[in-house]
Amino acid sequence: MSLAITGIRKFWTRSATIVSLLIAVALVALEFVLVGVSYHTASTQTGVDMSTYTWLLTFPSAYDAILALSFEFLGIIGLIYVATASGSEWSWGMVKVAVARGQSRWQYTVSTFASLAILLLVALLITFAVGVVAAVAGSSVAGLKMGNPADMSVLGPTLVKLGRAWIALVSLTSLGYAVAMVAKSQMAGIGTVIGYFIVSIIGPALLPDFVKEIFRYLPFSISSDAIGLAGPPGTAPATNAIDPNVALLITLAWLVGLLAVASLSVERTEITN
Repeated sequence: MSLAITGIRKFWTRSATIVSLLIAVALVALEFVLVGVSYHTASTQTGVDMSTYTWLLTFPSAYDAILALSFEFLGIIGLIYVATASGSEWSWGMVKVAVARGQSRWQYTVSTFASLAILLLVALLITFAVGVVAAVAGSSVAGLKMGNPADMSVLGPTLVKLGRAWIALVSLTSLGYAVAMVAKSQMAGIGTVIGYFIVSIIGPALLPDFVKEIFRYLPFSISSDAIGLAGPPGTAPATNAIDPNVALLITLAWLVGLLAVASLSVERTEITN
């Protein structure tokens, strides 16, 4: 536990942590404000589905919209941030220092990621809170009745989804962590993350059906399914959708497996003075 606390202090003081958080918060807030601003223009046009606007700007449905956007933006930014932070453990010689002090390699590897996971939780909570404020502001700009954000019957399930979103976010970012730890390089982690993200988006549209089926169980796809969010009205659920509870178990399996790979790699790496 002390190693994780030390890691939090170490990562929290870096400017990259604050900058990454500010970018995620700004993107989520801007999304809702822009939707509110464009509401009146969209309402005068024919063929525009206004139910999506109300889904984004009115509660309780806005909670799912906020969680979806928070996870999307933090997933991308978090992957890059975690890959950069874990790669710096090698470039800055932090792993070497830990080994020289007699610390267990696998404990250091797991504790370092645990500290990053706690920072991701803080980032998710802040981004979600800002998203709620932005949704309220957006509904006010649009002239919509925002609903009741404090409805206790809604807040309970929302908090459960928030917890699931954190687990999914941690599992997703463990991919960047494992790659950077194995390759001992920030750029390798970032490059793999960006490449994987592009392939996961474009690949399913170009590849055979059996490959598409495999893509559904890879971290980027399965982690979003694990949250169990409802989409905008009129959005038909996928016929082959993965049950959120099953997706959550697979997401946890990815997390454990990727951390095991990172720990094993650090254990077997020759660290010279």
